[in-house]
Formats: sequence, structure tokens, C-alpha cells
Amino acid sequence: MKSVGLITEYNPLHNGHLYHLQHAKELTGADIVIVLMSGNWVQRGLPAIVDKWQRAQAALTAGADLVFELPFYYAVQSGDIFADGAVKLLADLQVDTIVCGAEHSDTDFITLARQAPDDQGQAQFDAKNQTYASNFAAALAEKSGFYLEDANDILAFSYARAIVNQGLEDRLALKTIARIGASYHDETANTERIASATAIRNILSQGGDASAYTPMKNLVFKEYETELFQLLRYRLSTDGYGQLRGIYQVSEGMEYLFKQAMEQNPKDFQSFLSMIKSKRYTFARLHRVLAYILMNIK
Repeated sequence: MKSVGLITEYNPLHNGHLYHLQHAKELTGADIVIVLMSGNWVQRGLPAIVDKWQRAQAALTAGADLVFELPFYYAVQSGDIFADGAVKLLADLQVDTIVCGAEHSDTDFITLARQAPDDQGQAQFDAKNQTYASNFAAALAEKSGFYLEDANDILAFSYARAIVNQGLEDRLALKTIARIGASYHDETANTERIASATAIRNILSQGGDASAYTPMKNLVFKEYETELFQLLRYRLSTDGYGQLRGIYQVSEGMEYLFKQAMEQNPKDFQSFLSMIKSKRYTFARLHRVLAYILMNIK
């Protein structure tokens, strides 16, 4: 009996995800579809717009046979740790193949992963004027000729690298399918049937109807930034530098950056983010660290 594993967030589950699920089963001839899904917080360090129970039910209704939760520790992480945990759990579940989307689906990501530069303790990846992702992509392109910049390609590469690093190449295959209809970061719906999760969230946040793009019913966008920002303001105003320094991934003096920005009394979460954003830190990295502060994760 063959099984295929899908690593997902379903925030929310949409028609592109339906295509992914159905095509993955056809591509592999699998008897069982196992979905590994983030819980109530997603990789960007923000809450999902729908709780994990509703999203898991939507996956089962769409054709998944089993849905497992990717724990917070792996789900709210940079791509390499996210992928490492997801691959490990699917291997433990004895999945035969992982199928993911990619912008360049004809790329052999396992071979590309074998060509990956060693990024442990290398000064070139710590340059302060660029993000780690930019520095790594440049080094990989120099070795392989492939510049890693598209969102789904990055995830596919991360899964491939996890498979290689964990020595799973002989028992766990990786297959990719071309992303169709909309790109990962598209903020508006450009087709009649398939829109990105970002575009769907934007439609919902403006009170629009996204039912053409998702099988999930009665979706309503919950505005969470104001409430979260008040909690964050309290934490950053009452915790000392030493307490913040003990939070997971607060490093390089980030505690001073956060507290000094909060002392300027930003009016909302977006204003606060604009004060702390730099070339060194992506918005996703900042969102994740702020989530760790909110959750008091050491």
C-alpha cells in the first residue's frame, strides 16, 4: 500500500490545494494521502485565519485520509527547520513520497540539495547588509547555476535538503508539481478559479466573497493585529532586557531594537514593524520572533 505525504498550512484551503491533493495522488498512484498541517500558528509567525480543527476537516472532506499536526516548534520556523521537522515526521509515518508545488517543477531538487554550500559557521552568510536567504541563494547559484528565489522552489529545496541530510534518499522520494493559476505571493485574485491564500485573505479582510476560490464555507476574516499588538506592547514594556534575551531566537541585540521602538509609542503593529525592519531581518523573521515573545518561548 503506497502513501503520499503533503506538507501544508491550508490558511485557508483553496482550489489550488485541491489540485495539489488530487494530482499528488494521481502522480504517485498512492492509496493513502497523509496531510501534515500547521496548527493555529503558521510559518510566518501569525495566527491562521481559521482554527486547525476546521482546516483539518476541510482537508478530510477534500480527499485526505489522515491529517496530522506539525507542532508549533517546527511550524513557526524558518524554512530549513520547518522542512526538517516535516520530513522527519512524514518519514516516521512511513510515507513513500512527498509531493510539493514548485515554480520550476522540472528541477531535480535532490541533486540541487547535494550541491548546497555548507552554511554552518560561514561568515559569508552573516553579512549584515543582506538576509541569510539572499546570501545563501547567491552561494548556491555560484555552485549550481540555479538561483533559488521563488517561494515554492525554496520549500521544495528545503524538503530535498532535509531528505538528503537525514539520509532518507533510499526510502523517501520527492516529487514536484507545477504551481498553477497564481503565485504564492499574489495579493489579488487574477483567475476565475485559483487564487493564492494571500489573495483570499485579502478578499476576506475587505469583506468580500471568496467562495469561488475555496471549498471552505462561511469564512470570515478575524482582525487580530490590534489585540496581539496590545499584548506585545505589554510584554515589551514590562520585560527587562535579560528576560527578552532569554526568548528563543532573540539575538544580536534584538531586545534593544524592540524595546527602543516600543518606547517611541507606535500607534499600531504595522508602525512598530516599520521601525524594526531592516535588510538584515525579513518580515517573516520578525513576525516569528515577536510570536515567540508573545508565547514566552525560551
